[in-house]
Amino acid sequence: MNLLTKEFLWSPYQFAFLGFFLLLYLAESQFRWSRKTVLVACIFVALSLSVYLFGPNLKAKWWLIDDHEIFYFLKSKNSQQNWIQFFEILLNQTEVGSFGNSQRYRSSYYFLRVFETLLWKDNPLLWYSFRLVITALFSFSILKLLTKYFSFSLSILFLLSAYSLRYWSDIFSRMATSETYAVFGISLILIGISNYRNQSPNSIWTYISIAVGVMIAEGSKENFLFLISIPLVILFLERKALNTWSSKIVLTVPIVYAGSILLSLYLFFRKIQVDIYGNSTKASDRLSVFFTFLNNELVIGCTILLGILILLIAFHSIKSKKYSLSFPELIPFFFFGLLLLNFVFYNGIWPTNSRYDFPGLLGYQCAIVFSVYLIVSKVLDLAKVPYPEKNFVTNLILVFFLCSFTPLSGITNLQRDSRFNMKRTQEFTSFLNDFLADKADRFIIFYINQAFDFEPVDSFSRFLNYHDDSRKRMLIVTEVDAESDFKNGLLNYLRTISKDGSLERKIIPFDSKALKGRSCILLLFPPASLKEAPNVPECKTVDVKIVPFQ
Repeated sequence: MNLLTKEFLWSPYQFAFLGFFLLLYLAESQFRWSRKTVLVACIFVALSLSVYLFGPNLKAKWWLIDDHEIFYFLKSKNSQQNWIQFFEILLNQTEVGSFGNSQRYRSSYYFLRVFETLLWKDNPLLWYSFRLVITALFSFSILKLLTKYFSFSLSILFLLSAYSLRYWSDIFSRMATSETYAVFGISLILIGISNYRNQSPNSIWTYISIAVGVMIAEGSKENFLFLISIPLVILFLERKALNTWSSKIVLTVPIVYAGSILLSLYLFFRKIQVDIYGNSTKASDRLSVFFTFLNNELVIGCTILLGILILLIAFHSIKSKKYSLSFPELIPFFFFGLLLLNFVFYNGIWPTNSRYDFPGLLGYQCAIVFSVYLIVSKVLDLAKVPYPEKNFVTNLILVFFLCSFTPLSGITNLQRDSRFNMKRTQEFTSFLNDFLADKADRFIIFYINQAFDFEPVDSFSRFLNYHDDSRKRMLIVTEVDAESDFKNGLLNYLRTISKDGSLERKIIPFDSKALKGRSCILLLFPPASLKEAPNVPECKTVDVKIVPFQ
């Protein structure tokens, strides 16, 4: 019975959840809410939910991974870079200055990253406050768009459903992900679309909101390049409209911008057909991965629903003798395409329960919900149910469906992750401050226990450089080979640094003679443990420390 309860029955909280939204929907049905009232309610929900989920991050500090880039751009605590150096940093210290010579070309990401660095500098509260603003803006943009077509209760339920997946922690409970800016861009797009009126004059700001949003998202990560379809569709819809040259110019800019990103990637992958993770970028190899993962449960679920929808659309068209697709009927197919795109982009290693699941899993949720909505609508149309009753029944069914589709534990997990991020960043920052406060003249020795220790070693060096730590640094690399060519390549690169040193990281060549009679600090990085620390007999004393960052 316990197994049955766990697998098939709702918890009391789930029933209370359903009851609340049923009452809210019934209240909406009885009392007409003005659009202004709805928007005020949307703002309140967006702010409250964002603070509840990610408010603990306001007490967070620095983390080892990714945050080091901020200090790399700032250069030195005693002589921080300023706005005069903006383009110098952008072109010389990021991939923006490597057009056609980089596996990535995230120009919007680095533009905003450097801009934020010079604006917030080394104040983590300001960094996380802005991320909270982005969260609230994203939540509001979803509610603003959905409440234009659906009930307020249904819109909130969809938002909660979206936030029930854990990958949001990896976006908003971290400081340096490209997906954060992509969310910001999508927020602007959704606000622009919610203000857009087809076959009616629109404010130029509506087009600017959409265009800027597309540029931010597509320039933050390559799998958002699909968003150029939005300005393309609007340009197609308004192809015969007069006196819209200003809007057409605005909408053309993100398309040209996307072309420049694609050109940079083409120029690089024409020479080297391997991505940053060591996977082949050949179209044939990616398509083989695509066909391999067509049996994925996410794909199968969407395919079944879309198949039912196609049959209902066909049956309805035959019965009404109107053989055409409406725009809403195309929406789930768009999101299904987005889901498939992410399988190809990540070479089949997806989903990952991390930030890489965005926007693919959000697309999956949209495809499922819109498919169910259209299926219910088509069935009620075929049953000739009048519109008021049809609208009521459709919303009621979707409330039940979304309550089933929204695990409350997933939402509370986001707040739990925010608290975990607060604690882990406080722990690392405390360790860093204590490490910097130690002024004893000791050698720092980084130990590489595995290939992926490259990133924490590089990051910790950046922190030390920013704080002008003058202690000499060396590198020891494990002699054990890794299980893949990609990881062995990283280890060999690190062995070269150990032998020759790295001026950029202020690591000197390993010299056992220089260590004789000296005190040393040996730094290890999780998951390495103290028992895996190498023996350094040349040092007079060895203080072994594990850098906390996981």
